[in-house]
Amino acid sequence: MNGTTTVSLVGVGGQGILLAAAVLAETAMADGLDVKASEVKGMAQRGGSVLSTVRFGQHVFSPVASHADVVYATELLEAQRGLGLLGPRGTVVSATTRIIPGSVLRGEEAYPGELEGAARERGVKLLLVDAEALALEAGNARAVNVALLGAAAAVLPFSPEAWDRGLEAAVPPKILDVNRRAFALGRAAVATQEVTR
Repeated sequence: MNGTTTVSLVGVGGQGILLAAAVLAETAMADGLDVKASEVKGMAQRGGSVLSTVRFGQHVFSPVASHADVVYATELLEAQRGLGLLGPRGTVVSATTRIIPGSVLRGEEAYPGELEGAARERGVKLLLVDAEALALEAGNARAVNVALLGAAAAVLPFSPEAWDRGLEAAVPPKILDVNRRAFALGRAAVATQEVTR
């Protein structure tokens, strides 16, 4: 990726979007890049949408961008919503987690169609990861966000050393080891996966 890269991190409250954004920002800084970040928190305690944007490059003048190069989504519906944030040749890295909104449970709306078809229609790349299973394998169900970051490492230009420094800077020491395991499992999960386009 040349110039400035924009990553939009989307999910629902309680899924660790802000921690994932902090790890990403710290990782970019560890690789010597300029970083700007912004966040829009929804109703986090009620499972509302959360969006955080991290932009990095040699010189980044604003945290605001017209489109994202990568959408990182901890939930399928948020990934579908995130498709609208992507520019041409963008990539969605999404967990397979499905959180059904109240409006769907009440029968007021239908859950959107399959993400694969929507991504194909938009002409963007897609990586799907069972981040919940990877987090459990790592030893903590709450490490979904970091397992997904490991998968996102496949499309982001950082060295393994920078990722480790980013984790160390943003993750509390008492949960650092489990998050390192989750990251490694996420990275391994997509090592042989073809990016769907």
